[in-house]
Amino acid sequence: MTRTEPDRLEPTPAQRRRERERAAARASILSAALDVARHDGWNAVTMRRLAEEIDYSANFAYRYFTGRDDILLALVREGFTRLRDVMGAASKHAGSKPGGRSTTGASGTAAAAVRRAGHAYLDFALTDPDLYQLMYGLGGVRVPATDTWDEGQAVGDVLTGLLAAAGDIQPERHVLQLWATAHGLIALQVVGRVDPDPAGLHALFEDALTDCLTRALSPPTPLVRTPDPAHGTTRSS
Repeated sequence: MTRTEPDRLEPTPAQRRRERERAAARASILSAALDVARHDGWNAVTMRRLAEEIDYSANFAYRYFTGRDDILLALVREGFTRLRDVMGAASKHAGSKPGGRSTTGASGTAAAAVRRAGHAYLDFALTDPDLYQLMYGLGGVRVPATDTWDEGQAVGDVLTGLLAAAGDIQPERHVLQLWATAHGLIALQVVGRVDPDPAGLHALFEDALTDCLTRALSPPTPLVRTPDPAHGTTRSS
């Protein structure tokens, strides 16, 4: 008898239990790393400090991570996945109000979905600033961008897809503009250069969204042919 598919062995109860325990241990270590960073900054996150936080031996974290950099990398990947998910969910929630402002007359449209996803990005950065700073190198430590390129690209792809669905013929360009604005506002807040009031930041970003969407979704201006008496031809204007 010829088998067309390889046998798939179901994990045993013991294997499933070990996997749950492993996942729980990793989650506790990552949570401890975030707690340390929130209180003392990312430079305070060390393997020894994490062991103290979770009340285990100094070698405990090494069972699940190769070292501090591996923990930071896991946090950044998790952060980008969460950010992608919240932006995608916000874009589909027609009842939300971007930046606390009414979307009357616009909810349910592709442009409104772009606004909701954009404000969700800003909310993520404001709600979990320590993780956001780690993701984008603002927290004093850096995870190489090449190590999380795909995860970061997936965040941009959310807006790219929404803009394209709205009729934007240059969505990548406009995503870069919106990202630069949102990230710039957060970076300025981190260094104390702008008012940290979330409503104010959302209002500034809403203005940028309006400008960007107006350019991105406006039909191109048609060329007007006018006579050129000097040459007996027409010229464009």
